[in-house]
Amino acid sequence: MKSGKNCARIMALVVMLLFALPITSHADDAKDILQVYVDEQALTIFTALGINDSAVSCTISNQDAAVLAIGSIYDDIAQIRTIVLVDVSASMPSSVRSGVLATLKRIVEDKSPNEEIKMVTFSEEMVVLQDFSGDRYDLAVAIDNVKFDGKKSMIYDALYNTIPQITRINERPTFHRTIVITDGVDDYESGVTKEELFLRLQSERYPVDVIAVSKSETVENKELAAIVRMSNGRYFSLLPNTDAGTLTQSVKVGNHSYLEVEVPAALLDGTTRQVDISDGAHTMSFDMKFPVFQVLDADPQISATPEPIATTEPTEAPIVTMQSSTQDKDTPRSLANLFGEYTIVIYTIIGIVLVIAAVIVLVIVVIRGNKGKSQPQSESAIVPESVPSTITDKTEYLKDLDDSESQYTIKLSNPGNPSEFWTLPVGTGIPIGRAEHCPVRLDDKSVSREQCMIMANGNGLSVHHLGSTNKTTLNGGGVEGSAPLQSGDLLKFGRASLRVDYIQMIGSPPTELETRPKYESGNTESIF
Repeated sequence: MKSGKNCARIMALVVMLLFALPITSHADDAKDILQVYVDEQALTIFTALGINDSAVSCTISNQDAAVLAIGSIYDDIAQIRTIVLVDVSASMPSSVRSGVLATLKRIVEDKSPNEEIKMVTFSEEMVVLQDFSGDRYDLAVAIDNVKFDGKKSMIYDALYNTIPQITRINERPTFHRTIVITDGVDDYESGVTKEELFLRLQSERYPVDVIAVSKSETVENKELAAIVRMSNGRYFSLLPNTDAGTLTQSVKVGNHSYLEVEVPAALLDGTTRQVDISDGAHTMSFDMKFPVFQVLDADPQISATPEPIATTEPTEAPIVTMQSSTQDKDTPRSLANLFGEYTIVIYTIIGIVLVIAAVIVLVIVVIRGNKGKSQPQSESAIVPESVPSTITDKTEYLKDLDDSESQYTIKLSNPGNPSEFWTLPVGTGIPIGRAEHCPVRLDDKSVSREQCMIMANGNGLSVHHLGSTNKTTLNGGGVEGSAPLQSGDLLKFGRASLRVDYIQMIGSPPTELETRPKYESGNTESIF
């Protein structure tokens, strides 16, 4: 069984690699384009080339795109966000550890005024010592807390799970990158593989600068060099005699340029399109998958810029590949172009089918709820509160609790494996995580020991993020503090997911709390 799963995993990675490979490539383009992403209607490009702002032009699928802003990465308008990952595992050479701390201090001292740094250590687990901050004092305090007391190292997991959402911050063009200081030893056979990391680095165009630690003069570490190549980052060496000041000057972000252009609304349809940029002296051409946005027609007397609204499908991270300027620029046709005048009829039929399906599901829910009320529960069905629920292939039953114990029960299931589900009274709260004491335990390295907590409030249930390194997302959106929880919602933590099959108030059918549509992005979801 294990070998079968490994074979399936390898085949899936091969397929992903085939789709991720560029069609054709300009060597100079691949080197010069550092990062590119779309935020609403703004396409942001960071490049190592100097851009002549008086002659620059941009076309997307042969349509002109208006230039919004051009400048240097060190302008007041731009922003740099750097994640510093420090390996504190036992394999880090003791003779170089003082040099690591000296390098960290110089990185903070030499940072640019528009740069924010996040300090994270990793071994068998990750610890955030300081979230993004531009304050040198706070960062210096974080460095004082760096202790080389870890055991095993998990480089690929640490890099994969700390890649941020690549987007503008406060509507400012933002360059995102990671600096990792490590000896290159990865002790974990499970978890994130290097192939999975390479695919994400390549697809998201996220640069990783590696500072390779060694106790003696050695050849370049092949595994770390591969990370640099796949991410378009840079490779540095840190030896016992390395001067920290010289090293950190090289690690600083170069004087790159940024360009922001407005994407025509008609091109924000989820297809891959060719982008061509020229300033008279340089030309850049690459393919990029654009996210989906709908832009309402605005009254020109009211607003010159229409507001984008949420789409009917989730926004995907842009996938960038380099291609020559002779590449065919045709793109897949939209649904309206494909069916023409029959598009409205097709949408109407789909809507009728969805309404009928919703009515059928609602009838089934009501029938099941009535049956549940009419059948008394046996004493053997009582679940003691002191015993945490675990994964089972049988339906779990709950005793009737008075209001002082719990007002709600909730059923959670694994969307990838329907046989894994939990039916629990909420009580004082249900912790979810990788720890043994969590009633809902998810045995996955991408999940924190205590990831989040489901709790009851005056209006129903809510999910509370417990401040762990790994993110908690609800229906595709990040949960910073807490968020309301409803039937049909999808929770995600790293690679693990949970679906809320239903929430039931004691003495009421499971559908009573469903007061808003699920997935505010516009996706149609079933109740279960």
